[in-house]
Amino acid sequence: MTGLRFHQPSIDPDCGRLKTSLNHPAAKCLISTKCWRKLRLTGLLRRAHQLIFTPGWATPAGSTGRFEVEKEEIVAARLRLKTLALFVAAIFAATPVLAGPSLLFDPTTGEVLSQDRAGEPWYPASLTKLMTAYVIFGKLKRGEMHSDQSLTVSELASSQPASKVGMKPGTTISVDLALQMLLVHSANDMAYVLAEGASGTYQNFVKLMNAEALRLGMTGTHYVNPNGLFDARQVTSARDLGMLAAALLRDFPENAHYFSQAYVSLGKRHLHNHNALLRQMKTADGMKTGFVCNSGFNLVASATDNGRKLIAIVLGASSGRERGDLAEMMLTAGFAKPPQPLQMRISAIADAELGSLVPADLTQAVCRGKPTTVAKASDLSGWGVSLGSYDKPATADMALRGRLLGVRDMIQDSTSGVVRIPGTNGFNAMVWNLDQASSLSVCVELKKQNSICDVMTPENFGSIANLARATEERIVPVASQGDTGMPRKTTKRKRHRKR
Repeated sequence: MTGLRFHQPSIDPDCGRLKTSLNHPAAKCLISTKCWRKLRLTGLLRRAHQLIFTPGWATPAGSTGRFEVEKEEIVAARLRLKTLALFVAAIFAATPVLAGPSLLFDPTTGEVLSQDRAGEPWYPASLTKLMTAYVIFGKLKRGEMHSDQSLTVSELASSQPASKVGMKPGTTISVDLALQMLLVHSANDMAYVLAEGASGTYQNFVKLMNAEALRLGMTGTHYVNPNGLFDARQVTSARDLGMLAAALLRDFPENAHYFSQAYVSLGKRHLHNHNALLRQMKTADGMKTGFVCNSGFNLVASATDNGRKLIAIVLGASSGRERGDLAEMMLTAGFAKPPQPLQMRISAIADAELGSLVPADLTQAVCRGKPTTVAKASDLSGWGVSLGSYDKPATADMALRGRLLGVRDMIQDSTSGVVRIPGTNGFNAMVWNLDQASSLSVCVELKKQNSICDVMTPENFGSIANLARATEERIVPVASQGDTGMPRKTTKRKRHRKR
């Protein structure tokens, strides 16, 4: 994190008494990483903030047993109101809980207040829907679509996983309500409804998304779908998300209400906004959350204080609450920081070249070791490529994601995944549903990079599927041994002693 530097913090072992050293110009806050977690969970961070920066506020000694500060300390603290930014950011700097990049900036001027790895590639998850909305807003403004226009839910849209509205194929919904569902409830099905309604197919719509990203200068961003469900080729950066958020506010101020709604109603259902910051921070006024296991918990959060708007971007937090707390600290510190001469604009942050870095995958950390999904051999079809065999599915998945970034334009509309080849102990990284020319082109390009790549024909895939079926016929699945689809439990009979 740039801009502010702090001394190494510490705290009393019992964490029961928060202390602030006021004899140093930086008013360093004495909080350790271990104690930080306890303080954050009990809400003492906000109470400490109130104590130091709210006149007349204090918790009487002995009233809670948690927080006692001498009167002299309160008086001294009030003489240091200018240290608010230092105080809050010191806690932030001492808290290594944010796994991913972060950014705090002024969307009006483009001024960067702080940033950490803001040009590093990251999986956007549902933050993708910000660009989906940007494209739709543009069509509304140009008269190519209308807010009361009816859109039909397709089979593909209806099949999208949660979170979703769950409308059946063939039903209709207005553009306005679909946008509310998209941005308030983060409905994956509505992203496809809007995309298909705007461009006929979601693939055509994704082309518009990438074109807008290029026009806005989002050099580290590439889209594959309109809702953000995980795809190794779909990447962005905190910098690019910041540029997109600023463009939404600048180009479509009339649509800002979509980002601040507390909930959206559909009949008797009330679908609530996932952005908890809107409920916990008075100055917060919008933007979007995102989550898949691979990305962790993401957030683009805006707030306005005394007419000044700031945007905080948090990527890779370990929980929804954590991303909100981190964004709140960043925004609070930003509003308290005295105006400074412009030192860096967001556009000056350099994105990593697309394909040069593999985004971090937080699946193991965030989703408690959820295993990599292994595709069925029977799913393989068309032409394809094999990118090597690995002893673990997670290793194969990492290789797959890394290599796909370099050939993303050659594998549009394909399917990729980890496949276990029957009769072996290995897991193959594969791409299928390609045509012959694309398969050959992909391998030519990857071999230039000294990467493993073998072209797979439809006959190869057919042989793998036949071998898999033959193997399955020789094995009785565990689940089929019971009536409930679950392994039947064996219980030992208790032996009763004779008395």
